[in-house]
Amino acid sequence: MNVFTICVLVHFKLALPTRLSLGWFIVSVSVTFFGARGSRPVSGSAYAQFGGDTALVVLDCGAEPILLDLGTGLSGFSRTLRDRGAFRASCLLSHYHFDHVQGLPFFADIDKIGNSLTIFAPDVGEKPLRTLYGPPFFPVSPFEFRGELEVRPIAAGRLELERSKASVVASLVPHTNVAFGYRIELGGATICYIPDHQAPYTRDTFAATALELADGADLLIHDAQYTPAEFELKSNWGHSTHLYAVDFAIAARVKRLALFHHDPSHSDNDLLAMELSAKEAYPSSGVEIFAARQGQVLQIVP
Repeated sequence: MNVFTICVLVHFKLALPTRLSLGWFIVSVSVTFFGARGSRPVSGSAYAQFGGDTALVVLDCGAEPILLDLGTGLSGFSRTLRDRGAFRASCLLSHYHFDHVQGLPFFADIDKIGNSLTIFAPDVGEKPLRTLYGPPFFPVSPFEFRGELEVRPIAAGRLELERSKASVVASLVPHTNVAFGYRIELGGATICYIPDHQAPYTRDTFAATALELADGADLLIHDAQYTPAEFELKSNWGHSTHLYAVDFAIAARVKRLALFHHDPSHSDNDLLAMELSAKEAYPSSGVEIFAARQGQVLQIVP
């Protein structure tokens, strides 16, 4: 399925809510997982089903696409652009940890005249990326590429992405360093992205800022890196358990939950077991629960 395909439904002789109607069409939002791992990429047959690339999710509603983070999934995304013309996109960067930015210097599409990527990132702007991808740590900086690469620092609050026809709310979420979660309103749908989220040790309370961000979302993409046993050993490492992710989703009254930021030590069998245990622990939650798979495409019709 093409990432940029617009799914349209013919307008029948029915009264449609104004927020869904675009003339004679209803537009769906395409959500594609190009990378769902956390910490570092992995490879091998044990990871074939859920994939090994780090965080990249692409949202598209027929206008300029929105990239959520810049992990190694960018390489797979780049392969979908080979038959396209000029490429322009925006990125909502959650934070600067390496697994969320390590795909950027290998994103060859920005090394083409006429192509552009605008990165919206927490507060400090481009300095961390220039430092990380410059001498003596990296041979060629992506800021030297022939396309346009711009980093715009943003504070918590509302942001309008006019070329993507999206309204975005950025909010601080608990993590080991400054990290944003995002609420994206696009094509009548609401997607919430919280890839890294430090659960409290007791795992029985929720940050008010994060709950407000996710409230009533059609899709919540949420950190689910650890099992409860693993969390006991890494309770201050900045992440959540898969069961805490479900508790959070229920509290936020979301419709769908994508378990995300899979630990690199977790094989396909491990993740299938975590996915099943999340569903079995909350059989009447009303939330559709699944573990995100690399290459998975969702079409969200509001």
